[in-house]
Amino acid sequence: MKPAKILKISLNMVKGNKLRSWLTIIGVIIGIASVMTVVTTGEFFQDQVTKTLEGFGGDTITIVASTPFQVIDEEEVGAEPVEGQEYNEYLEDPDMDAQAKLTKKDVQTLERIPEVEYINVKVESSALLDMSGEETSVWISGVDPKVWEKMTTEKIAEGRMLKPGDRNVVVISDSLSNEAFKDKKIRLNQMIVLNERSYRVVGILAKGDGLLGGISSMFGSSVYMSCDDVYDLQAEDDAFAKEEGVYDSIEVMLYEGSDVNAVLDDMENKLKLSRRVDEDTKDFYISSQKEIMEGTNKLITALTAFLAFIAGISLLVGSVGIANTMFTSVLEKTKEIGIMKAIGARNEDILMIFLCNAALIGLVGGLLGILLGTAIVQFIVFLISMQLKIPFAFTLSLKATAMATIVSIGVGMVAGLMPAKNASKLNPVDALRYE
Repeated sequence: MKPAKILKISLNMVKGNKLRSWLTIIGVIIGIASVMTVVTTGEFFQDQVTKTLEGFGGDTITIVASTPFQVIDEEEVGAEPVEGQEYNEYLEDPDMDAQAKLTKKDVQTLERIPEVEYINVKVESSALLDMSGEETSVWISGVDPKVWEKMTTEKIAEGRMLKPGDRNVVVISDSLSNEAFKDKKIRLNQMIVLNERSYRVVGILAKGDGLLGGISSMFGSSVYMSCDDVYDLQAEDDAFAKEEGVYDSIEVMLYEGSDVNAVLDDMENKLKLSRRVDEDTKDFYISSQKEIMEGTNKLITALTAFLAFIAGISLLVGSVGIANTMFTSVLEKTKEIGIMKAIGARNEDILMIFLCNAALIGLVGGLLGILLGTAIVQFIVFLISMQLKIPFAFTLSLKATAMATIVSIGVGMVAGLMPAKNASKLNPVDALRYE
């Protein structure tokens, strides 16, 4: 029997039982749409998180001070503190806190590592921004103007980056420029007042793309200035105040092609030696953005796979529906099968007719499921865009689409295989006698 004839008979079988066929197709639609939604949304988040982490410095290594955790024995916890000493002071070593800081000595230690290309020091604080009587709190990031432009992933929209020797000038974020005050915008070369000190705006950063832009606007406004200016800016009662030469973090960029893992080990060993600490008393922490990205991507991939597996259960339900429909069709078409065999149809022809029927049901359900899943994904992305105030972008996973199409046809054929085999093996005489 010719393929065109087989396809025509299969289509007529689908059309002949519209209600039952559509009820079966709906089961496939729900399953495919669920898998499509989960996989595509997972890929969207993975892509956005990767871009966001890269926006924070995808190839940088960050060192921060960290007071070691001290395990206190139960007897020590229950013991009475020394007279004149507070309980918190009794549990924590004040000398250890004093050591938990980063200084120029650490920078000099890192400079001796051959793979290190640039080192940026950061001092962070908060300040009160006054604009013609209106005030708002802003976050200050003090950086090294000599290297910040070479290390940061931020882009300038107006003006310029900080330059070596800059004092009393700032670069501000797009959200601070446009959203800090309802009726006012901070313009290039405008003077602003931070903690009663005047600074000139020499640059305005471009708004970040994707989640990065949304996260930046959610977590408030940023001002970038020289580290030396931050020391002068800090108020005496500022909880984040740092003495000159003490940093909140140190950022390191390596030469291209460096072995990151080997350099991380070298950094840790040299800093341990310089700071005179061992593994138990280590008072600093080193993190690599690449390690964070890899770990985050693995987590999102695992979560997506798990959710896809849960959603795939609905596909199993859909396949049971297809099998049930096909078994019913075989019973209804038993006499017709006998007639076809009597006029020369082979077992292979009958098998292909019912397999084609099952595949058509799976394909139609799959295509409609892809459309429904794509629509749901766009709705989810639209809600995220509205919440984070970022541009909406149409999202479609070609991998998920191809996989959904293949799976839908496969599910139909696998579910219809047993009924099709039963139909092909019917004895023509028994089939003609069937009522």
